Amino acid sequence: MAITSKTIKYGIITIGVIGFLFITGILAFILYESKKDISNEEPYVSFLNKPHQLKTVSTLRWHKDNLRFSHYSLEVNDDSNYNDKDVKSIKQYQPGDAITFHAAKSYFSNHVGESYYLIGRDTLVTGEVVEFQYYYTPNALPY
Repeated sequence: MAITSKTIKYGIITIGVIGFLFITGILAFILYESKKDISNEEPYVSFLNKPHQLKTVSTLRWHKDNLRFSHYSLEVNDDSNYNDKDVKSIKQYQPGDAITFHAAKSYFSNHVGESYYLIGRDTLVTGEVVEFQYYYTPNALPY
């Protein structure tokens, strides 16, 4: 069988399609993410729905870009006063102030791995109730 321009053309198209599928597969693997509720699992279940007193100064911060679960995050050991268009410090907590977490969630992606968050709720001075996330590190709770 002789190699014709038609054969070369189909070979190039086949290689192109296989290359496209390969690159798409790699990107899908890298971009994969999942979120799940782990509120009923240990040790998280023991942290939830109980008021806890903060050990250090902390800040409730709003972020323009949504973080994993909320636009709001609890920044521990932070006394910042941001007022930028992308980040704002909206509430300061002092040592001894109480916070309560009502949920625990995990986030997994192939390029980050697995991380854990405690989800809390608080009322701002304006009366608005906001839900915030706290990045949970084992043995490093804010209370």
